[in-house]
Amino acid sequence: MPDRSIDLHPLLVRAMLRLRCTYYFLMRRVRVRVRPGFKRMDGLRREFYASIWRRAAETTGAHFRILPDGVAEIERNGHRISVSVNATSLNGSMALRLAESKATVHSVLARSGIPVPKQIVVGADEFEQALQMLRSSRLPLVVKPYAYTGGGEGVSTNIATASQLRAAFAWACSFEGHSVIEEQVEGDCYRVLVMDGKVLDTIVRHPPTVTADGASTVAQLIRRENNLRLEAGMTRAHTLIGRDPDLRNTLASQGLSLRSCPARGQTVVLKRVINENSGRENVSANGRLCSAILETACKAAEVVGARLAGVDVICRDPSVPLERSGGAIIEINGTPGFYYHYAAESAFPVADEVLNRFFDLAAHQQ
Repeated sequence: MPDRSIDLHPLLVRAMLRLRCTYYFLMRRVRVRVRPGFKRMDGLRREFYASIWRRAAETTGAHFRILPDGVAEIERNGHRISVSVNATSLNGSMALRLAESKATVHSVLARSGIPVPKQIVVGADEFEQALQMLRSSRLPLVVKPYAYTGGGEGVSTNIATASQLRAAFAWACSFEGHSVIEEQVEGDCYRVLVMDGKVLDTIVRHPPTVTADGASTVAQLIRRENNLRLEAGMTRAHTLIGRDPDLRNTLASQGLSLRSCPARGQTVVLKRVINENSGRENVSANGRLCSAILETACKAAEVVGARLAGVDVICRDPSVPLERSGGAIIEINGTPGFYYHYAAESAFPVADEVLNRFFDLAAHQQ
């Protein structure tokens, strides 16, 4: 492993970080314009959500109506819920605002006795604090934007060197001025979908991968996978694989780079941030997580005030409480992605279940 002690003068580091942050910011803007595939996938994603909400309304005997601003209203017996892609009116603005702030959620969960990773918040000119955490930690680090991002945007994992930390820090700061630095929790990533204190479904989400053919570089394998995703649309994946520090770090942890040509049949893990995985990499986890973990997930959604939430849990052993396995809750999603549940081999109709529960509860409260 490269020497973590190697460092540059703080003023030089700050100047480099500002330049790199500006570069990443511009790169993200240019990518949207010059790579229409990302825009196309976003359109397919919106069509997917519109179709599942429309079908769910029909299944539950509700009326579905699209408003001029693109938001849909679903109404039955005088009770109405608004939806837009994976956002619903179930969660109030304050709950959504709280859930969007990764550092605030971490603090709220920690005060409630819920296991969370060790974490610090640093400003754009406070890189030295992040570097000190890297030097003192026995675990790799994760860097995230402070708030207002979703879908794994700006998140980098597997950070073990100062140079990796600089890249991840600048990447996160290109989204938001402050960054969250936390110790990486080892284990599988589980999404627990919770509504009104009840677990609707659980999924284990595996990282995005490609299988080497012995002739192509990793960059070529990714390009081929992205082309397949564009051809197949949501039947294969809900987003494309982008190039970012997490991709480079994850490849480096396997002794690879984008220019490497892995042996035929080798499975190459592309990222630890799982949001860009494919449908085949989502597997139903119902019955795998112990009751203690499910109760902790429900409590986590409750303390942030979210009626509907996707609670992200990482642990090595799902059969024991998080405290025993060293697991933790790493995020609360107030606008949880439904795709993972529909894409799993045992597809769970999230939209149908949400509407049924909403209308049944509304009727009982009359």
